[in-house]
Amino acid sequence: MHNEGNRHPLETTLTQEVECTRQLLDCLKSERTALIERNMEALETTTREKFDCSKQLEQLESRRASLVESLGFENTRDSVQRCFKSLPCAKQLLHLWAQILENTESCQAGNLTNGGILESGRQHVEQALGILRGQTGAPAVYAQDGEARANLGQRELGKV
Repeated sequence: MHNEGNRHPLETTLTQEVECTRQLLDCLKSERTALIERNMEALETTTREKFDCSKQLEQLESRRASLVESLGFENTRDSVQRCFKSLPCAKQLLHLWAQILENTESCQAGNLTNGGILESGRQHVEQALGILRGQTGAPAVYAQDGEARANLGQRELGKV
């Protein structure tokens, strides 16, 4: 491994990307816990942290792209790997790159899971509101204006 002063700028950037993707993964795990526990304070904190990590990751990706392009390679997945292989520190760069790709896939999966939890909660709230409005679980029908409506003619709860 290179000393900090002797590291290739790509190695420094990729190391920072690995750490940032790990932080983002931790944020997503904290977000999932906050969603499950319905802890709004924790959710607000993790959302802010997730946003900050995402911004930092975008900056690091942009820096990596500039470095790769400055070496005469395109910023595509295959070309990036060819770029890394062309450098003396290829083994370390490819290792870091593999970690970034793995962490990114885990982040995408975590984000989808959290989105599913949010969607499930949204559906439960809509069902509860439908019950309060006097709507049952019957499928929606189309009104004269072409808009979908559930149970036309039902009264809201509490109305006579």
